[in-house]
Amino acid sequence: MSDLRLSRRELIAAGALAATTPAWAAAAADEGTRLDAFFESVFQRDLARNPAAQSSMGVKGGAAGWPDVGAARAEENIALVRRDLAELRRFDRSALTPEVRLSYDLFAHDAEEAIERHRWRDNHYPVCQMRGPQRDIPQTLINNHPIANAADAEAYVARLHAVRPHLAAVVAGLEWQAANGVVPPSFSAPLVIGNCEKLIAGAPFQPGTPDSPILADFRGKLAKLPLGDTEKARFLRAAEAGLVQGFGPGFRGLIDHLRGIRCGANCNDGVWRLPDGDAYYAAQLRWNTTLPVAPGDVHRIGLEETERLHGEMLMVARRAGFTGSLPEFFAHVRSNDRFYYPDTAAGKAAYLDAMRAKIAAVTARLGELTSHVPGAGVLVKPVEPWLEASAGTAGYFAPSADGSRPGILYVNTRAMRNLPIYELSALAYHEGVPGHHLEQAVTRGLDALPKFRAFGGYTAFSEGWALFAEQLPVGMGLYDDPWQEFGRLSMELMRAARLVTDTGVHALRWSREQAVAWLDENTPSNHADNVTAIQRYIVTPGQACAYEMGKLKLVELRDRARTKLGPRFDLRRFNDSVLGSGPLPLPMLEANIDAWIARGGQA
Repeated sequence: MSDLRLSRRELIAAGALAATTPAWAAAAADEGTRLDAFFESVFQRDLARNPAAQSSMGVKGGAAGWPDVGAARAEENIALVRRDLAELRRFDRSALTPEVRLSYDLFAHDAEEAIERHRWRDNHYPVCQMRGPQRDIPQTLINNHPIANAADAEAYVARLHAVRPHLAAVVAGLEWQAANGVVPPSFSAPLVIGNCEKLIAGAPFQPGTPDSPILADFRGKLAKLPLGDTEKARFLRAAEAGLVQGFGPGFRGLIDHLRGIRCGANCNDGVWRLPDGDAYYAAQLRWNTTLPVAPGDVHRIGLEETERLHGEMLMVARRAGFTGSLPEFFAHVRSNDRFYYPDTAAGKAAYLDAMRAKIAAVTARLGELTSHVPGAGVLVKPVEPWLEASAGTAGYFAPSADGSRPGILYVNTRAMRNLPIYELSALAYHEGVPGHHLEQAVTRGLDALPKFRAFGGYTAFSEGWALFAEQLPVGMGLYDDPWQEFGRLSMELMRAARLVTDTGVHALRWSREQAVAWLDENTPSNHADNVTAIQRYIVTPGQACAYEMGKLKLVELRDRARTKLGPRFDLRRFNDSVLGSGPLPLPMLEANIDAWIARGGQA
């Protein structure tokens, strides 16, 4: 559920709800229809509270502002969640159809998790190298704030001015956390500062220099408007003022805070050092994997999967003609230039072109895997220079709800040694098709889903599917040679290694150096990439464990279906069944698949 909501009083004042009877209560007597209306009411209330989410969905109502991140609003939010949950319980679940009953259960699941997360809110790092306003603000402006007319340009300028008070509120929250002993590990702040400094480098902050990233974005969008030169010049001056008076001071205030914080005497990397840290991490594992798993069990599974994948990788190495040991094989692929595009503009462009070709090839044959074909395309782009230093290897952003923007697959081309050619196929299939882009497109196309499901999600489902999807093109012959198959195993090994190192740092109290050394010894990734990976897992406890745990559940369900259905098993129908209800917690997905098996593998 969204973190930001309107109070009933504010909605009434805005005319969003009647002062007496809510809209959903006045709907038809059918219980399912009334419940759908209730879901829509809550979704629209949440959306009205979140200007950034509105921009992501192509709604312009809040395009001049930023979310309220204050403590008072957080308390109001959770009170509304509790009220929503109580209201949900008034509906007769037994009177609902199976699909609407699933929505009922999902809404309850999300509300209960939100309440539990609220308990641990002060242990969360809202600003670190993996998340925070240094990412959200520029990505919202650049990707989600189009300028189609003068009103859009005015809203963009207003947003620039609004950055200053928004970041002042962010800093106030960080100061409160720091006073209570909760700050990210010491490596994180310099990475965030570096992002912030790049955002305020260039014109208009340093006159006479090339445009800063946001001014360049505004200038490019403004140039496409059918306005006269005088009007465009006025808007450009207004944007420069917004940057100098609002955007710049806001980010300088955040930089000043980050430069002043200290991790303290207990500056260890795992969240076990935080208040009730062991219980907090156990909760993070449950939320991210959607499974009742303990850290020790996850660690054990990771070691077992690592051993299995090492064996499969060695067999592939033999097929590729390599006769040495697995550590020697890892050293070979790390050091051999044949496995990397050159670290030049031409090399980076060639890598992106090769990824586009991989996605196009599997998209052309997608009917072999599913009956769902994405309507929206996927755009492959390099990560922006201001984000390269702290961004991961790649990431996917779903298409806008209004269809005005395609899906975007970002690739971090800062260092081509972090993008081995042998992993190119698996990375394209994971982030693009049949991975994230297919899953998101299918979900957006399920018109009957309540919006909280269509625009919600669960990491274990989405990342589990994307990792499962990496192997689907194997049967289609789309992995070109043993090296690409090795790359697929290498990508899965990284996910299995996360089970070991994430739990190692946060539950077993490993140091950052110990975790990096484990990756250096057990994976083919280079040392610098492993440092970045471990730093990611440290500030996002439990999140990285969702990938392999989700994939293992999907493999378990596929194998169960294949065994029970025998010759009636159809992989295409299995994939349709997995994706056909949108994202689900893994236990609910399992129940869905078991019901599909009971129907003989039919829709």
